[in-house]
Amino acid sequence: GIDLAEFMFLNEANPHGRYRLYDYQWPWWNDDSEQQIDQSGRNLGKSWGVQCRACAFPFSYPEQDMLLTAPELNHLKPLVDAVESRIFGSRIMTEMLPTKGARGINRQPQWQITFLNGAKIVSRLPNKDGKGVKGQHVVKLEIDEGQDYPLAGWIEIVECLNKGVEGAQWRIHGVSRGVRDKFYEYSQSRDWVVHGKMAMNRPSWWSKERDQKEMTYGGSRQAPDYKRNIYGEHGDATNPLFVLARLMACVDQDMGSEYNADIYSEAK
Repeated sequence: GIDLAEFMFLNEANPHGRYRLYDYQWPWWNDDSEQQIDQSGRNLGKSWGVQCRACAFPFSYPEQDMLLTAPELNHLKPLVDAVESRIFGSRIMTEMLPTKGARGINRQPQWQITFLNGAKIVSRLPNKDGKGVKGQHVVKLEIDEGQDYPLAGWIEIVECLNKGVEGAQWRIHGVSRGVRDKFYEYSQSRDWVVHGKMAMNRPSWWSKERDQKEMTYGGSRQAPDYKRNIYGEHGDATNPLFVLARLMACVDQDMGSEYNADIYSEAK
């Protein structure tokens, strides 16, 4: 098998010819725990990690299947398009594909690709009843945008992973919505290894972006949306009809203001 840390697939978009990991990505992507959750901020490399593991998969697991799934097509299609682009952007990957016809790719009814050694990467949507992922038996399971995955899908997908196969792994990627759902429940369980990466890990992060995000997400680093998207935390349980951070943004907390010093004190 190929260790993901050693497998830097060729990428035509990279002027250096290969994709290199940041320091924080190296141990994160190479964790071999069976059940893992990427509960992180945005734009930290969750999707790139899926692409790397998808490219390494056919070399390590001949005649086995890998499943990519997400709540809806607008989540899943960009991911499989990116995986396909990485495959055809690398000679070592294209050498693993049939030379005739569609090169092992079937896009209907849902995208999947079969390699010369029998390894297969398939994509499936759960649908509202969860039946879209039934019948899959895979050694690698990747759920993208796990915070939006439907409950019926969570129930049905439990049986998809072939846990008896060495190296079997289930990874969930998402940014919390502040809702106490399955994504939250799994992230609190000791059965799962949780990777909590903050936006500050990005080399591009700097004070101006921090200030901009603070204003965008409610004017405070304690705002639920800031905690979710920047810190990767669940934050307080939120309600779309009542957001505490927005209420507090309207509260005059300056005890020396004219209102608090004169009007409010006189009213009392």
